[in-house]
Amino acid sequence: MQVRDLLLQLTTYPVPTPDWAIEAAVAIAGLFDARVSGAVCKVKMPAVSNFLADALVHANEAIAAANKKSEDNAQNLLSRFRELVPPQHCGEELKIDCGAMVSSLDIAAQARVADMTIIPNYGHTGPIAEDLVFDSGRPVLLLPVSEGAPKPSFDHVVVGWDGGRAAARALADALPICARAASVKVVTITGDKALDRDIQDGLRRHLKAHAIEADLIERPAAGADAGSALLEFCRSSGAGLLVMGAYGHSQLREFILGGATRTVVAEADLPVLMAH
Repeated sequence: MQVRDLLLQLTTYPVPTPDWAIEAAVAIAGLFDARVSGAVCKVKMPAVSNFLADALVHANEAIAAANKKSEDNAQNLLSRFRELVPPQHCGEELKIDCGAMVSSLDIAAQARVADMTIIPNYGHTGPIAEDLVFDSGRPVLLLPVSEGAPKPSFDHVVVGWDGGRAAARALADALPICARAASVKVVTITGDKALDRDIQDGLRRHLKAHAIEADLIERPAAGADAGSALLEFCRSSGAGLLVMGAYGHSQLREFILGGATRTVVAEADLPVLMAH
């Protein structure tokens, strides 16, 4: 798969998506000569029908004000999107009606027809990225950068690998990124279970078939969960992108996997490409 069609999630309420997120998405589009479309999530809360509640706390007045604020922010965001995205990278401008709390389901339909969805993470959007991986069936890029931070660079990529289905899906989605990277490190966080050497050799052959010379590295968990261990490796190695499979969060999976996906979503300080 070539990365040609990106979708950027833009939030209007309570805090509009900042310019740095749009600029970062433009930088990513430039890496792949791709277009980026803006999906503006516009809050549309229905009026309350309870007369007493409306009379006592002026609920409908507050709801109308919130909807108006979101609509104004949506117009401003689309204007900034047009200003900041060069014509050669500018895709569509999409307005999506959302509830008071934006959820992955609001943008999943659009995400399913994009190569990758970028979710800026500036305090409250991490869970949307986590859920969107499952709801859209497409890779999601969690982008936890901030104003003044360097533009995203995918020159040094770390791939979290456990030999499972989700990790295989994430690696497949990341192949075009790995192919252009200066270095690729495939990291397995080890515990009590021994690695299957035949699978590791097969992984190396598979990557070489795509002209990717990767370092296959094992790191002990050392008491941490896999997510924390992966993030620590990324920091120490100077990685610019972490690629990992995302897992669901039933109680059984949480117990077995240690909540690696949730740890990374909550604590990542670099871009994370997640797939399932």
